[in-house]
Amino acid sequence: MSVEIKGPDLGGIAETNQSDRLEAAILVLSDDCLSFLDANSRALEMLGYTRDELQALTPDELIDVSPCPSDTSRISNEKDSSNRKVINPWCVAKDEVTLRHANGQSIFCHVSSGRLEIGGCAQQIVTLSPVSHDQKLLKIGALLRLAVEHMPDAMIVYDIDDRLMYFNKAYRQIFSYMPPLEEMVGKHYLDVVKLTMKAPGVITDPLSVSDPEAYLEKRLKRLHNPPDGPFEQNTGVGWHMVSEMRIPGVGFVNLRRDITVEKQFRDEMSQANEQLATVAKAMKKSHADALKAQVLAEQANRSKSEFLAMMSHELRTPLNAIIGFSSMMTEKIFGAIGNERYEEYPTLIHESGQHLLAIINDILDLAKVEAGKMDLDREKICVADIVEESARLMKGLAVTRGVTISIKTEKEDATIFADSRMTKQMIVNLLSNACKYTPEGGDIELFFKQDDKNRKIIGVKDTGVGMNKADLGLAMLPFHQVGDVSTNTENGTGLGLPLVRSFMELHGGTLEIESEPGKGTCACLCFSADP
Repeated sequence: MSVEIKGPDLGGIAETNQSDRLEAAILVLSDDCLSFLDANSRALEMLGYTRDELQALTPDELIDVSPCPSDTSRISNEKDSSNRKVINPWCVAKDEVTLRHANGQSIFCHVSSGRLEIGGCAQQIVTLSPVSHDQKLLKIGALLRLAVEHMPDAMIVYDIDDRLMYFNKAYRQIFSYMPPLEEMVGKHYLDVVKLTMKAPGVITDPLSVSDPEAYLEKRLKRLHNPPDGPFEQNTGVGWHMVSEMRIPGVGFVNLRRDITVEKQFRDEMSQANEQLATVAKAMKKSHADALKAQVLAEQANRSKSEFLAMMSHELRTPLNAIIGFSSMMTEKIFGAIGNERYEEYPTLIHESGQHLLAIINDILDLAKVEAGKMDLDREKICVADIVEESARLMKGLAVTRGVTISIKTEKEDATIFADSRMTKQMIVNLLSNACKYTPEGGDIELFFKQDDKNRKIIGVKDTGVGMNKADLGLAMLPFHQVGDVSTNTENGTGLGLPLVRSFMELHGGTLEIESEPGKGTCACLCFSADP
């Protein structure tokens, strides 16, 4: 039995001739679509195979189509090695397929199929009609237009004459004031911009209000010379990521995507990171402050212990002398008070009381300075007079220690504006330290000079034992003395240098010390220029 199936009339296909329209390409497959049984001459001619070559192929070697898994009614009963059902592409081919020509090229075809039973033997009859290149392009174009129309990114296109050609649905959703595309096609770019300028709150550039013509010129310049790469743009309807391209001889394309939510999230994340960094910095500072406070607390505790150790010696020594000598006189150990052995006791008691008073005064002065209750009584002081008076007060100690104090001043009539009592106490403290730490036969120089900053400097320079940087740092702490306080035989509380520094800070000046072990120390009271 012979069956002839006519193909559809494809009068619009340029590649087909009269015989093509009369005879369709027909393939005959087994009912399970797993093998070719036959083909007419038109099919063999279109595919480039002989009948034997075609029958040697399996159907899936000829077709290139993505099957539809949802069409389960036409899935073959064959199973692969994993016992899964195999989808035969010929069973699910609909409308159009892409076939492989014998030379490897692709052939686009309309396809229709049907089941035909002849003499109790079922076969699958597949009819193929070639699709022209123009038809394919038209269909691809339609698909692309559909995709562009429904894509989430907004698009607007202008031709080479800056006239609007197209914008998609997403563009109109963002800029809802825009009339329908049919009304806007052919409008000049500047007319579209003017329409946008009338819409409230869309354009944020202040130039659009202050100088509309300059703004239009600016926009036209950007249309002809778009920036390279995407950029973020703040519009009145939100933040957009914008990409602009101008293709010579074709036109201009603007793509934009709404990133308002994304940017808000980024800004919030950035703000959160900044806050986190601030908190981390504050925590780091708090930790550093805590460590510093711990160190200061430990230093204060050590200072207290050392102070108590010194005070137990410094206060007991004069008190024991006062009590001891006065008890001997009260109990008349050596007889009546008129005994010559008692004659030096009042002097010793007086000296011990003076020493005790000096210690207490130093402690009280430092406490007042730290509490901010120490007042200055500034006056113009003759430097030569106060220097000589201070040296005279320390003459006895210098003689006892076997050291020499010399005075050197650059100007005999030099004056400073300072508190006389504090200044004298500071000079005496520096001279006292120099005497105590300068070996017998050493020299101490008390000098005055003005430096290149116009500061007035009273200094004490000795040839004593000197200090390294660590010892100098300790010496500037209250109640600290360089060396072991339990074995130090020199009188002192460790308040001399801290008190001098505090007094100088009250005067708005500084205490500057240079020292080197084995070479001596130079301590300077640096007063600022007189007001």
